[in-house]
This record gives sequence, C-alpha cells and structure tokens, in this order.
Amino acid sequence: MLSDVLPSRNIDFALIFAHSPNPYVLLDPNFVLVDMNEAYLRVTMRDRAALVGRTMFEAFPNDSGSSELRTSLERVLTTREVDHLPLIRYDIARPDGGIEERYWSATHTPLLDASGAIALILQHTVDVTELHRLRSHARLGAPGSVVAQIETDVLHRAEAVSHTNRLLDAERLRLRALFEQTPGFMAVLTGPAHVFELFNAAYLDLVGPRDLFGRNVREALPELEDQTFFGLLDEVYATGRPFIGHAVPVLLRRGATGEASLLHLDFIYQPITDASGAVTGIFVQGHDVSERLRAEEALAASHAQMSEILESISDAFYAIDAQDRFTYVNRKAETLWGRPRDGLIGQIIWDVFDRSPDSEIRRAHVRAALLGSAQRLEYFSEALGGWVETSIYPGPAGLSVFFRDITERHRNEERRQLMVNELNHRVKNSLAVVQGIASQTLRTARDLDQARGDLTARLVALARAHDLLTSESWEGADLSEVVHATLEGGLGVPGRQVEVVGPALRLTPNAALSLALALHELGTNAIKYGALSVEHGCVTVSWTIAPAGGAASAERRLDLSWTERGGPPVNAPTRRGFGSRLLERGLAAELHGRVDLSFGADGVACRIEALV
Repeated sequence: MLSDVLPSRNIDFALIFAHSPNPYVLLDPNFVLVDMNEAYLRVTMRDRAALVGRTMFEAFPNDSGSSELRTSLERVLTTREVDHLPLIRYDIARPDGGIEERYWSATHTPLLDASGAIALILQHTVDVTELHRLRSHARLGAPGSVVAQIETDVLHRAEAVSHTNRLLDAERLRLRALFEQTPGFMAVLTGPAHVFELFNAAYLDLVGPRDLFGRNVREALPELEDQTFFGLLDEVYATGRPFIGHAVPVLLRRGATGEASLLHLDFIYQPITDASGAVTGIFVQGHDVSERLRAEEALAASHAQMSEILESISDAFYAIDAQDRFTYVNRKAETLWGRPRDGLIGQIIWDVFDRSPDSEIRRAHVRAALLGSAQRLEYFSEALGGWVETSIYPGPAGLSVFFRDITERHRNEERRQLMVNELNHRVKNSLAVVQGIASQTLRTARDLDQARGDLTARLVALARAHDLLTSESWEGADLSEVVHATLEGGLGVPGRQVEVVGPALRLTPNAALSLALALHELGTNAIKYGALSVEHGCVTVSWTIAPAGGAASAERRLDLSWTERGGPPVNAPTRRGFGSRLLERGLAAELHGRVDLSFGADGVACRIEALV
C-alpha cells in the first residue's frame, strides 16, 4: 500500500514497513484501515483480516479517545501537515472480550500522490501505557530511583530508534549509489503525466544536461513529440503491459548548440504497480546500441565487395560479429559442414558447433578477441569428424576465420609419430618394469641370494614376454597363455595376483600380438600406479565369446575385461598419454573393435571388444 503513494526508488519500502519494530497503520482519507505491519497487530491484539476495510472507529470503538483521535486525523486532511498526539487514552478490547486501559502517543503523517492530494495517512503509534503508569506512581511519591529508571529507559529507546534510522539511511544511500553506477540508463516516471522522479547519471549522459526532476517528459524532452515515445508511455500506463524496443532510432538534442543526434536504443518501459495492480508509474531502462549498429552497417557495406574473393579461395571461411553470430559463410565451409549457410547466418556459432566452453577452438576465439592478435591452431572438430587447421583474425566488427580439413595429413603424421613413440615408449616402459621388478623382489626376498635368483628369473621372463610381443612370425597362441605369459612371465607378476577366467580361444598372430601389447600396457600401468603396485592388489582378466553375425557366422566377437582391485585410489589423468592413445585408438583400429578405458575409485577398468 505504501507504494501507491511513494514510487519505487529501488528501496523495498514494503519490506521495511512490514518488519519495523514500531507499530504502523495506513488509513485512506475516509479513515478506512488499508494496511498495517506486524508490530501494530501485536500491540492491538488483532488479526489483519479483522481490520482491513473497516474504519478506525469501527475497528476500535472507544468513548474516551475517539473524539481526540478523529480531530487529529481531520486536522491532517485540512492542513496536509504532520499532526502529533503526545498522549491519548484510548482503551481497546482484549481477545477475551474485556476492555483494557491503554495510553498512546501517535503521529499522523499525510502521504501525497503525484497531484499533491492526500492519498493515505500513516499513523505511527507507540503504546506508552506502562510509562504513563510509572510516571503517575512517581508523582504519588515513588522513589527517585524509579523516576531515573524511567528516564533511562526512554533514553535507550530513543537511542535504538536513532540507530535504526541511521541503518535505514545507509541502506538508502547504498541502493541509490548502485542505481547511479549502473551502466545502462534508468529513470522512474510517476503518474499519467510521466513526471521524472528518479534518473541515473547514464540517463543524463543520454539526453544531455537538462532540468528533469519534477518535470513531465513532454516538458523535459520536447523533441520526442513526433517520435512515438510519448504514445508508447501512455499505452504502457493505460494497459499495464511493458514495451520492449530493439535498436529504436531516436533524435535527441544533446549538445550545447541543441543540434539533434541520431541514436539507436535498446530499452524497456516497465509499468510500476501498487498492491492492487494499479499502474502508478513507469520504470525506464536501456542501452545505447548506436556504435554496434554502425559496426554492423560497415561490415554489411564491405560484405558484397569481399564476397567474390571469399567464394573463390580454396579455404573454408566464416565471419562472426562481436556477439559471436555468423555474418558470413562461404560455399567451401557450407560444403565441409554439410549445412545450408543461409540457416547459419545470424546464429551464435557456439549454439551450432563446439558447445563446450573449454573447447580449443572456443578458447582461441576468445584469445583473438581479447588480445586483438591472430590465432592459429590445429584441433579435432566434432562438426567435421576430423582434424582442422584454423587461422583466426580479429577485426573491428568481429572475427574472420579460415580453416581447412587436414584429417588425412594428420592421420599420416599420427601413424608416423605412433611408430616413433612406440619405440621410445617401449624402452622407457621396459626400464620402469625392471625397476618395479627389482623393487618388489628386494622387498620380499629373505636374503641377498634369494633376491639375486628371483631378480634374474624375472628379468629372463621379461625378455621372453618382450620376444612374444615383438615377434612378427608368431604362429598363434591360446588367449589364456598370452595373459599368463605377458603378466607373469613377461612382467613378473605373482600368480596369486592374477585371476584368469574365460573359455579356450585360439588367437590369430595379429590378434595375439595386439592383445599381448594391450595387456603389457595395462600391466605396466598397474605395476607403476595401480593394483599391482601393492602386495594385496590383484587383477582379473575375463572374457566371453559370441558369434559376430549370428549362429551360422564363422567370425566371433571377443568381449574381454581387465579389472583391478585392492590397489591405491586412482584418478583419471589430466591428459591422454601415449599408452591411452595406443589402447583407445591403435588397438581398436587393429582389431576392428572398440576399447573403453575408465578410472574408477576401485582401480583401472578396461573393456576390449574385437572380432577374432
């Protein structure tokens, strides 16, 4: 109800009114109770439903003080000034039906509407019954200490009220500072004439230095008379529906010479309503988007000139504006993406491709825009399903991007690098495994002689496993033999730490070599970091076999699982190393299957599906 008379200043007056410890009640000019806070309900021992809509004198009939109260309220209506009742006896009925003698101190404050008429009267009441009685006792001979205590209590209450007022002032100033510092322009217009009641510095920057406060928009901004804005304000006030404008042109006289400037504004006229839903004003908020439009127009002017060149080049090309929206896509890009370019223009690139905010290409776009420098990178594109070489160039209107599909070149380089890395990786892994075998042997040996013997035996087994993995003339082997030879014979893992479960399966040389390489990689990792790095850890290798193309098919599908238990906790690596790539890409390609590698709380798990 308070907002009916006091338009919003970005301060939640209703919240302050509701939670104030002081009793407040609002009356209309006919002395009908409109609203009251919880403190008022407590002190009067009433429910809100029993009070709202009734006059003060119907809700609280009283013979002793009603005349004095009515006189004070009528004085406010006549003078439109604050009126005080320092002390008034006004008895009220208790919930049990009895009458309770009460003394009050009241202040009646008129609240004016935009036209200056009294809309409401705010009554601030203080129950001073106890204070009145103590003073009466003091006059009848109460000790001086009682009088002193009364005065002390009054002082403390006054200090509490002062402290509360200071807090409210501080909050008001803070909210006003936030309103002033908002980068977008804002203003609050009250009443059907749209009178300026509040505006921030950005609004003054927009319209130029003028005397706005207390003036209506037609007086303050006369140049808008024939530009539809006044009609829009009238419509919003009459209908209660907001209006949103995008890049609306407006002529404003901003300089000292009064020369009109053409601006383009994004803005909203938002109606301000009271508790009953009636419109009391309009909140204006928006941004000047003139610079953005000029940049877009410049880009459009150069688009036709550049189009012929961009269509003739061999690279794919696209351009995006400062909001990451496509402004141009050439035919080569359309062909590579397999998307009609007309459907891309105007869309945000990240809504179409590479949605992840952490993708390489998205970070490169951000770097180019922020640093103002060209960015070049190669990355894997989900949109193309292959590798892309990209060059990004920043400009005044956005980014220009050239790219080409280098998937085949990248695959050739990757295959060559895989071969080189495999040689390097095998050497490093062999040394690491030797170190692990030696460490484990020395920890468990009873004496030096046993350590020497065990170490020699395990190194010989490692050599046998290495021969098995690198031999190109291997005639084939049973899968269980490959597992045991690789883990126990090759890597020296104790048999008690390896569990092998699965039916007999004779592997072809290529399949045996590929699976031996995969098991060697998994075992090496387990010895370094996983379950085989501790004595109580273990590994289970299990598999099943099923026809690949139905019961009559000669081709079979192998489903093999590697599971670690009892090892230290493992975490997924922050980047894929050579071993992971060898498993997930090299092995999957060699066996025409798939490899899923995961890092769970219980240890590393790997599932290999392959045709054998």
